Amino acid sequence: MAEQDPASLTGILLGSTATVPPLLDLSGDPALTDYLAELPKSPLPTLLSTPQTLTTQSHTLTSSLTSLTHTSYPTFLSLHTTTNSLRSSLASLSSSLDTLIDESLPALESAAKEFKERSGPEVLGERTKARVVLEQHDKLRDLLDVPVLIDTCVRNGMYSEALSLASHASSSLSALSPPSDPLPLAMSLNASISHSLRTMLLILLSTLREPGPARKLPALWKAVNFIRRMEVLEEDELALAFLSGRGDCLNVALASLGRDYGVVDSVEEAKGGTRRNGNDAEDVARFLRKYIDVWREGVYDIITQYTTIFLERPSGTPASTPVKSTAAPSRALIHTLLTTYASHALTSLLLPTLQHHLSHCPGALSSLLTQLTYCATAFARVGFDFRSILEGPFGDAVKEIMGREMRSAGLKWSETVQSARHKRGPEDWLINPELVNFPPTGTVSLDTPAHIPPLILASYPPIAEYTNALLTSLNGLRLLAPVKIIGDLVVLLDEVLANSAAVFLNHVQSSGSNDGPGQEAIKAAGQVFIRIFIPFMRRALLEGVYGVKIASGDAAKFEVSKESELGKVSRDWESWLDLESDV
Repeated sequence: MAEQDPASLTGILLGSTATVPPLLDLSGDPALTDYLAELPKSPLPTLLSTPQTLTTQSHTLTSSLTSLTHTSYPTFLSLHTTTNSLRSSLASLSSSLDTLIDESLPALESAAKEFKERSGPEVLGERTKARVVLEQHDKLRDLLDVPVLIDTCVRNGMYSEALSLASHASSSLSALSPPSDPLPLAMSLNASISHSLRTMLLILLSTLREPGPARKLPALWKAVNFIRRMEVLEEDELALAFLSGRGDCLNVALASLGRDYGVVDSVEEAKGGTRRNGNDAEDVARFLRKYIDVWREGVYDIITQYTTIFLERPSGTPASTPVKSTAAPSRALIHTLLTTYASHALTSLLLPTLQHHLSHCPGALSSLLTQLTYCATAFARVGFDFRSILEGPFGDAVKEIMGREMRSAGLKWSETVQSARHKRGPEDWLINPELVNFPPTGTVSLDTPAHIPPLILASYPPIAEYTNALLTSLNGLRLLAPVKIIGDLVVLLDEVLANSAAVFLNHVQSSGSNDGPGQEAIKAAGQVFIRIFIPFMRRALLEGVYGVKIASGDAAKFEVSKESELGKVSRDWESWLDLESDV
């Protein structure tokens, strides 16, 4: 019996006996298996007390379950309902998922593909643009402010900052928009920046045209360097713009002088010969002195400023100031521009004004020549000595003055001779009355000084007055007697003397001949006029003014030609005198 209990107990516990039906199939429970494995190892008291313990625990559990069932039955009911609902929901979810996977997702995928095929490029393009704009938002905002900033800098004279902003904007726009395919925004920004820079260029170029006192070398240097940094003009073009601007300033200053002194209305009028009426010689002289001073200061400033800015470039030019290539041909061209302008300023501004006005101020010729000589000497320091050119306008002025005065004296003599027709005899106009019966005659002497007139001329008042008028002109010539015009002056004097002699001969021939003392006085006056007055006046010019000795070979080329008008009228006079002597 003892040997069969363990087997019967094991069978009962394992539920393998036929008499005890198994309540549960616990053969697969790991805990039960471990418990059964440990049970044989337990001591007997423990085994004996185990049924009682298990019975107690079973009653306790049964009581607890019964109490739990009575107290928590609503919870069990709710749990049961919820479990059923969950099963239904899970079944519905499973069905919905099956429908989603089998029907909705393929339809959605097909619709998405169709939408992408129909609107994908446009939408993606817009999204790409929006993304790029969003990524570059800060840069774009800064770039949109650049045109306004550049314009503000230009209007406030902050040219360096304007150029820096323009450079920054150009590099930024090149990074954002390649030049091969520029964006409309980049094109618009570039246009705005270009407009502001053009405004800046116009302001800088206008700086070169501002009046001289307001724009000296530092301001002009700064303006030219900013134009260089803009890289819009070649160096020779910039040099030409500089000369044009400064030249316009000089032209305006010179034109204002004419209006201030009331001499000419403009520089162009001075070139064309327009002159206001009522200008006396002193006004013209003051105008010319001021004109020469302004011209000298203006042209000298232009030459020195141009040389400093364009021809004396410093070797250590900073990198922020780009310099165009100044190879030898370009430098030669730049130097040629300066010499061309200097020549233009001389031949188009100074010389025409001198040629037009010098003849109207005969008393100031010497002082004006001295002033111009000092001016030319000052310009010689910059390689622009024009002293040799001054002989032309001053020689022309002297010729015009001498011609005007000599012709005026000759005209007065002609009027005196023609008015003698209304006189009763030569004693009334030609000879001193006390000498009418014994009119003096003689020949010119080379031993007397050339500037002292023969005393015999005083016996004939009209001839004496004519002599004084011509000597007055020659005395004015002594102050400034250009050597190169001596031949022209001799020809001019011979022309005036020939006309005067012809008028006198025509008068004496038309007055008729008689044997009275009046005829002897006329004959003596003719001899004095032809043999003393005319030789003396030619000697006064040649020897008295220019120092050409009549007795030497130097005066041979100035001898009276037989074919000249004076030679012809002299022969006519000699023929008439010989005829009268024969009579």
